[in-house]
Amino acid sequence: MNLRQFDQNLWLVLDALYQTQSVSGAAKSLSLSQSAMSHALKRLRIAFNDPLFVRENGKMLPTQKALNIQPLAQQGLALLNQVANGLDSFCKSTSNRQFVIAATDFTTKLFIYPLLNMLSTLNGNIRIKVIDLSSEIPTRELSSNHIDLVLTFSHAHAFENTLSQQKLISGHYRVIARKQHPLISNNLSLETYLSAKHVLVSPWGAETGSLDNELEKLGKYRHIAATVPHLMNVVELVSNSDLIATVPALSIRQHEVKNVQILEPPLALPDYKLFMVWHPSYNLDQGLIWLRSELETIATQILEGFS
Repeated sequence: MNLRQFDQNLWLVLDALYQTQSVSGAAKSLSLSQSAMSHALKRLRIAFNDPLFVRENGKMLPTQKALNIQPLAQQGLALLNQVANGLDSFCKSTSNRQFVIAATDFTTKLFIYPLLNMLSTLNGNIRIKVIDLSSEIPTRELSSNHIDLVLTFSHAHAFENTLSQQKLISGHYRVIARKQHPLISNNLSLETYLSAKHVLVSPWGAETGSLDNELEKLGKYRHIAATVPHLMNVVELVSNSDLIATVPALSIRQHEVKNVQILEPPLALPDYKLFMVWHPSYNLDQGLIWLRSELETIATQILEGFS
């Protein structure tokens, strides 16, 4: 293939097809008509002398040659995006940009609320769109720029090296149970802890958590009586039942939990970690640099207020 004669816009078409696995979906993402997208795919097939994408079970799946091309094509687009975004200036007072942030209910309350409060004091038109974090890391949405930033929770030290990340906060767990709980008061033994019924907070539907991994090392298991997706509802649930929960210490404040006792876990647990994650093709994006800086400031304020 002669690169000088190759329409460089076709790299965008190729990437859109990778991301959507649909001709109509790729056309929509690039604001093209379906016929224009079909014509672009035909040109790609001629250029690479390969079908590149074949229809199977309603999806356009990449051929082996397309899979071989994909990482190189995405790397090239990432570099171009980084250069282009780095050239754009950003002013928080005059920008009307919308930032899309994927977060859980916990990270929304912890970071987005203070961010929105800060933005409300500005005269600018910056908009924040918060969407539910549907998986620990929605890599595809980050790489296709459908999401600018992810606020996520992990016990790992880092995510896959194809993404940029920064740890905002780490901390300890606490056990919460209602006052006058029939089993639990003051000091909490492992035996008592295991005899209680537990609530598991699982935003992505997992049936066990990191705590269960630690218990398994000891040959112990707990009874998970309920699994819920939202951490911020757990205090109310625990305060009105005999269920107990093990939650990040930052998620509970004494003035919010009058009917709940807060206890040290009866076993050693790894710290939880809250990260912000973004795609490296936007490392030089001035707007995203500003946003990350604001979230770093909020993280510092949170830790200062909690100490």
